[in-house]
Amino acid sequence: MTGKIVSIILFIAGIINVLPLIVFFDAAKTVKLYGVRIDGESLTILMRHRAVLLGLLGLTLISAAVKPELRIYAIALALISKLAFIFLTFTASDYTAEVKQVALIDV
Repeated sequence: MTGKIVSIILFIAGIINVLPLIVFFDAAKTVKLYGVRIDGESLTILMRHRAVLLGLLGLTLISAAVKPELRIYAIALALISKLAFIFLTFTASDYTAEVKQVALIDV
């Protein structure tokens, strides 16, 4: 039963991490997701790359939901990623409400 619950949690976390992949295909979606308008090609590249990395993390979590041998790696990667984002967000002073919401979801 516990394994099933872990699988469900990993799957849901995976889906949540895959969703921002939409930014790779449409960089303008950063306004809706993060409340940030992208100005300039360099920032567009960085945000689209971030979307790919989150998508890969999401796919890793989804894979770990069905392959228990991947769980420790997937959870470690997710924890490092999420803790870094939470730290960066809450040690900053000027960020959008959408970024705060993303950080709270990560918590």
